[in-house]
Order: sequence, then C-alpha cells, then structure tokens
Amino acid sequence: MTGWKDWSIGEVVTADQFQTYVQDQVVQVYAGTAARATALGTSVAEGMICYLEDTNSVEYYDGAAWQSIASDGDITAVTAGTGLSGGGSSGAVTLNVDYAAVGSAITIETSQISDITATAAELNILDGATLTTTELNYVDGVTSDIQTQLDGLVSQTNGTVSTAAATATVVRNVTFSTATPGTANGADGDVWLVYTP
Repeated sequence: MTGWKDWSIGEVVTADQFQTYVQDQVVQVYAGTAARATALGTSVAEGMICYLEDTNSVEYYDGAAWQSIASDGDITAVTAGTGLSGGGSSGAVTLNVDYAAVGSAITIETSQISDITATAAELNILDGATLTTTELNYVDGVTSDIQTQLDGLVSQTNGTVSTAAATATVVRNVTFSTATPGTANGADGDVWLVYTP
C-alpha cells in the first residue's frame, strides 16, 4: 500500500492511483469475517482497516493476520463485597472501605514492624497458634531475646532454690546443677534439673 498523495486540480487519476490511494485506504465495512474473506480473498495488504458489523469492532491487517484495534475486555460490573461500598457497571467505578462493616481493626505501628529482628523460621514457629490479645500482650516490655533472659534467670539461682519446708510433703527443693544427682544429693520430694552451661 502506498502512502498519502496530494492531488492537484485537474490531475488525471489513473486506475492504479484510485486503487492505491482511495479504495485501499478507506475503512471497509463487512457483515463479518466470512464476508470479508469472500470479498478480499488474498488481496489484502498491511495497514488495511475494516469495520465488522456483527461484532461492532474495527480491525487492521498487520501483514499476516487481522488484529483487533481495541478490546472491550470481559468485566461487566464491579460489585462491592463484604466491607466495601460503591461499585458499578459502567464508567469510572470507585470502591470504598466500609470501616463499620470491617469491625475492629488491629493497628500495627510501622516502627514496630521495622524493628522486628526475628528470622522467618522463628516467626513461623507461631504458625497455626491461636493467640488472644492477652497472650500477645505477655511480650509487652520484653527488651531482649527471651531465651537469653531465661538463661540468665537460671544462672541467678546459683544452685538450690528452696520451695518448701524440709518436713513438707510437697516438693522441697528445686536444684539446678551441672552434676548428675546421686543418693546423697537430696531427699524424697526434691527436683533435680541437670543443665549444660
């Protein structure tokens, strides 16, 4: 297909010029793709444009196949679901969050998220755990690694922790030691914990 031509008054239009500059460059109208194929056969050229009446669409020929100029998509409506309001079936559509329907929201400060140093593996230990707000608040005020704090408490016992009078029938002593208990190390009711420092 030849491009555009600037005609002069009185200029003779040849059959080839009419075909190239006029007929081949108009928007052709066909009932559908079958009618287009019958009318054009193999006489197609890159850049041709046609209108199809059955689908109300405009197509162009890219040198190999007919392509749609625009696609209408397949979304027919946007429906507001739970916790949302708005929506629509045409034009610009807006969805709004309905906070009353959402209910109570959990507020997480950005600084708290950015300060998390736990690894993914450590956080995944909680996967599947059902925790209440009260249970989560148990970590309020924790300023360092919990395991380190527990290890520190063990070392502060310095051996024996007395929990009851010697004549009581309940556990009398809780002992933290690196040694294995023997018959001379305690009495009935004692608890002996062996740990590796």
